Amino acid sequence: MACTFIEELSKLRKLSMESVENTASFAPFKQYLHVVRPVESELRTLLRRVNRENKKCLVMLCGSAGDGKSHLMSYLRHADPEGLLHSFELYNDATESSAPELTSIDTLYEKLAPFNDENYQVDDGYKMILAINLGTLNNFIESYKGRAFTKLKQYVEDNEIFSSYTRKEVYISDSVFQHISFADYQVFTIKEDGVGTEFLSTLIGKVFCNTEENPFYQAYKNNDSCTLCQRCPVRHNYEFLSKPEHQQAVIKKIVEVVIKDKAIVSTRDILNLLYDIIVHPDFDYSDMCQCATSEVKYLTKYIQYSTPMLIYEYDDISPLLNCIRKHDVLKERQAEMDVAATRFHSLENIYEAFTEATSGTAYERLNDITKIAVLGGIKPELKKLVYRFIVRTKEFKGEYQSSTQKELLAEYIKYLYYQQSGKEKQLKKLYESTKKAIMNWDGQFDSDYICVDDSNERFWVTEQLLIQSAIYKSKAIEDDEVLRFSTNVKIRFKKSNGNDLETAEIDMDYALFEMISAMREGYRPTVQDKNKHADFVSFVQRLIEFGNKGTRIELLPKDRENEYRIIFEKNDFDYEFRVV
Repeated sequence: MACTFIEELSKLRKLSMESVENTASFAPFKQYLHVVRPVESELRTLLRRVNRENKKCLVMLCGSAGDGKSHLMSYLRHADPEGLLHSFELYNDATESSAPELTSIDTLYEKLAPFNDENYQVDDGYKMILAINLGTLNNFIESYKGRAFTKLKQYVEDNEIFSSYTRKEVYISDSVFQHISFADYQVFTIKEDGVGTEFLSTLIGKVFCNTEENPFYQAYKNNDSCTLCQRCPVRHNYEFLSKPEHQQAVIKKIVEVVIKDKAIVSTRDILNLLYDIIVHPDFDYSDMCQCATSEVKYLTKYIQYSTPMLIYEYDDISPLLNCIRKHDVLKERQAEMDVAATRFHSLENIYEAFTEATSGTAYERLNDITKIAVLGGIKPELKKLVYRFIVRTKEFKGEYQSSTQKELLAEYIKYLYYQQSGKEKQLKKLYESTKKAIMNWDGQFDSDYICVDDSNERFWVTEQLLIQSAIYKSKAIEDDEVLRFSTNVKIRFKKSNGNDLETAEIDMDYALFEMISAMREGYRPTVQDKNKHADFVSFVQRLIEFGNKGTRIELLPKDRENEYRIIFEKNDFDYEFRVV
């Protein structure tokens, strides 16, 4: 028996017909789900300028698969009252081809002919907007046929389109080529006090809001005569996620994986995620009805099919869910949770624990329609399942105190904001922590001394290394919110009293920041850490070249039983050797 409610929800899936974009039309369903993002606002600004100049122009809308390039082009062509694309030819490299036998490179070569080296300066007023994946663009300009487009290649390189760092200018004056890159934008913004989630909140809210325009809510409402209605986990999941605070919990997870795991999250990924945490892939109406004849089977399946379990319990449903699973609250060690686990597993009646966790949610009905209070307390496997469900439900409700991990993430987001907003003087603490990690990477020695070689069995070889921060001193932005940013922080050092031309820099991601923060508290890096952070190893090696090992080194015994040092120091005649 087909469920009309699930059929409607399935439109959120990546595999649904509704997820396929077509620049030739724009369906009402897509118009309903459309949410204005900063990338759209900046593209509009760019297009207005291009239209005002009214010269030949190629606008490239760059990004990755599923991020909304085609959707935005289609929206601006068919639903935008400004008509900004009225004078443009639209081309989507992912969905269009001039001939089936041509490769994407061949097709681009043909379509972009007006912008090759021979033709790009012919100002015939021709305008094209091209939606193109960054990988395809790279393959094209590096290909044999790309040799006819050296000016386009130069533009791509000059504007660092493939870089992880964002440019400041939107419109490049006196250029035939312009671009907006979705890769410069995340699905959230950053502020000094955290993240801005207006886009995510609005998009997710459209799926759950109680309005006549919302096709999902209408399908939910019209399905209330289903015989499984009062006992259906799908309906209850939808009701659970209809609460803004529970939607915010999902948003926090999305933000977490973008920053911690460098996940590339598109609009399509978010909508697909909502389906995945509402509908279990094996959900079947008949099977659920049959399970209802056995309380234990029904409760087991219901809880397995609930949102707090769907978001963490299953492998390979989607890449985004795989990332989220790595940050399961049950993997965090907290004293509060350890005490609660011991107390829960000693109970024979879990009524109070279950009621407290599910209060105010659709899941609290289980206490009324099943014997979960007793069965959940005496059936071992069911009890384990219920415990995991309770912990994750309480996390959704925000009932756990802030952990060290959450505080570190908040600190890192502040550093992202300080750098991207041009307030780098606020990075002092991060620079101090990084410098300490550099100096202690292969052991802790005297102040300003670093190990340059630890391969000798008996001695550490050290040098004096005097370095200082070399911040970028970018102009501070006026807005309190940063719309375009990388999820890495650039850190740069120079030789003390040296110039800014001789520097060493590193792109610090969250994983490296986490380790450096641990080293700030005394943690010593392991071999696995050094293998994982090979970029930091190379960074330390570059900085070692700023030291004085060419004129003086000190050997320290590894056994530490005898307090002495061996010094090799260059003088006017040769090298001086002494033991102190």
